Amino acid sequence: MNVIVGAVLILSGLLVAGVGRRAATGRLGRNHLAGIRTKRSVADDESWRAVHQAAEPWMLAAGVALVLAGAAAAAIRSEGVLAAVSLGGAVLCAVLVLAASAVGHAALRDDDRDRDG
Repeated sequence: MNVIVGAVLILSGLLVAGVGRRAATGRLGRNHLAGIRTKRSVADDESWRAVHQAAEPWMLAAGVALVLAGAAAAAIRSEGVLAAVSLGGAVLCAVLVLAASAVGHAALRDDDRDRDG
């Protein structure tokens, strides 16, 4: 069971980091499935890129949090500790993704102010 939980967390972490990286570099365009999808971020390609470029470090950190939780989960033998590590990694990932969205949208607002003058 531990190895399965660990593998799921590791793969999920790689997915989160990969989506964050691909969206920030422009290899993942606007879509309705992956990335930071808010009304403002999907409004146009420029907004999508600006949000994801600013959010990239936070998305990578979220992915790393899940990968580390997965590695720890695979090594743990106690079910109680396994649950705590898994939940802790998932919560940390969620907090970091929310921070990524906030940072990305703050950068977008700054870009809007710069354009307005």
